[in-house]
Amino acid sequence: MVWSVAADDVRVAAVRQTLAPYAWRSLRLDALCRRAVAAMDGVDVNRTRFPDAEERTAALIAGLAGSRWRSHTVEALSRRLVSAADAWRQEQAWLDIQLGLLLDDAD
Repeated sequence: MVWSVAADDVRVAAVRQTLAPYAWRSLRLDALCRRAVAAMDGVDVNRTRFPDAEERTAALIAGLAGSRWRSHTVEALSRRLVSAADAWRQEQAWLDIQLGLLLDDAD
């Protein structure tokens, strides 16, 4: 995965600030990714619902699955999580475009 996100991105800072105070390496991957999604949205992780949280959490899990994410620094992990979120957003945008084209063809 290419880390296309700048280190000074505000979302990277939010994820880093959310994870750094905790023993984040001991978290399960799903708990880590839920915290990252909440941090990027600026909401409390304990909030029951926020937009697309489950889908984005699943995308972050997929983005880290099979990697040695616990060996990263909190900075590198934060950048990787934000990059995975951006990749998910781009994929969703492309799917929306394709759906629109299909619907236009159906008319």
